[in-house]
Amino acid sequence: MKKTAFAFVTLAAPLLAACAPVETKTKLVTPAGSQIRSAGPGDVVMSFQSRKALPNIVGGADIWGRTTNAGGTTVRFVGARGSEAVFERMDVVVETNATTMTESPMIIPQTTTTTVDGTVGMTPVSGTARSTSYQFIPPRGSSQYATAQRPIAITLGSGQSVTIRGRTLRVVTVAPNALKYVVD
Repeated sequence: MKKTAFAFVTLAAPLLAACAPVETKTKLVTPAGSQIRSAGPGDVVMSFQSRKALPNIVGGADIWGRTTNAGGTTVRFVGARGSEAVFERMDVVVETNATTMTESPMIIPQTTTTTVDGTVGMTPVSGTARSTSYQFIPPRGSSQYATAQRPIAITLGSGQSVTIRGRTLRVVTVAPNALKYVVD
């Protein structure tokens, strides 16, 4: 009974993994933490990158964990307006037709058998040789396009904060051409 259960779990695990939903994950790529950072006009204060799991032939997530670009979000310090910091949030969405089938190469084995029959002098001779070669077919690739959303203006004074994609941007101080901030 234990062997049967083990065999079932061993065979079912890849099938269950193949059924994992295709998800998009976003992570902050700029530094975060309680350290006070500074920025000048035009500097990026927060940058997020999104990655989407490659869908497999049955619509689930790739069992090898391969992903494709899904876009991202950038928050840029534009400058100061009086005692307030002005930021610009830009969201980009990337659509693609990439799947595990378009991004996977194929390796096709080709086996050849050679047979030789004959005589050497008066002695009959025969032999057989088998060789295998492989043909590599690269992935066919995919296409993608990016769509930028309309920028969103965000204005914050000293001590104020805003939450973007689950992370908090807090303004510490604002000067005419400088900003002190924290990203948690």
